[in-house]
Amino acid sequence: MAVDQLFAALRRDLMAYVQRKGLSVEDAEDVVQEAFTRFHRAGHDLSGPDARPLLFVIARNLQTDRWKAAGRAGVRGTDDIHSLDAGPRAVASDTPAADQHLIGRENLAAAARVIRALPPRTRDAFLLHRFEDQTYGQIAKRLGVSVSMVEKHIAEALRQLKISRDG
Repeated sequence: MAVDQLFAALRRDLMAYVQRKGLSVEDAEDVVQEAFTRFHRAGHDLSGPDARPLLFVIARNLQTDRWKAAGRAGVRGTDDIHSLDAGPRAVASDTPAADQHLIGRENLAAAARVIRALPPRTRDAFLLHRFEDQTYGQIAKRLGVSVSMVEKHIAEALRQLKISRDG
């Protein structure tokens, strides 16, 4: 598949994904563009086997960052100074420490390696379920297997990720 076709397909899927998560078309455009920018800056290749899962993770993280920023902006806009000292938002900063950021990046890289190493059907079933929010029935139809087989594929993917995480 040509790079421009691959880009168009990934962009379309990412847009649908972030819009299903509640972003407007304009915000989804911003998130998808930023996801591709970060993906490219990190030196990844769109034709690589890990491109799709990494782009979806980047987009999901960007969306989470937007929600956190919107929440912090809501707190900063409060007129009552006493409300800033109470409750769950009484935190100096929601930004993770540098070591936590590094650990998160290492965990993401490890998960991507595990996902890439999965057998193709297992990897496809897992990615369709986790990143495209497809039901087991939809995945079974798309892959031409039974729902029971989809359950086994996803369970195996989760088992491999857990083994990787637990060391």
